[in-house]
Amino acid sequence: MPLKFQEVKAKIVSVKASGKLTDEDYDEFVPWMEKLIERYGRLRMLFEMEDFRGWDAHGAWDEFKFESKHKKDLKRVAVVGDKKWEEWASALSGFFTGSDVRYFDRNQMDEAWDWLESGYYG
Repeated sequence: MPLKFQEVKAKIVSVKASGKLTDEDYDEFVPWMEKLIERYGRLRMLFEMEDFRGWDAHGAWDEFKFESKHKKDLKRVAVVGDKKWEEWASALSGFFTGSDVRYFDRNQMDEAWDWLESGYYG
């Protein structure tokens, strides 16, 4: 599965994307995220891209719908990758979602976690 996700601790989730994301990936991811949002409210997310090749058409539509519906539900998103287009995509995502989104290179994983956890109170 190109999308792996886990709850790290209350209000912080880790998502690892690889390959090309599809509708089937979102069929599992969206209900999982919505349960956490219902339980905790606004979340923080580490979104790691490894050998990530984007979305197929349906996956892109699912991503757009999720971001539109939950644009106020993600407080901080740390995007970790190693390609220039991933950095640009993360900047665009922050603009459209209203979330505080920051890009980190793969060798900055510790800094990404530190930023997610800074100011964290439960």
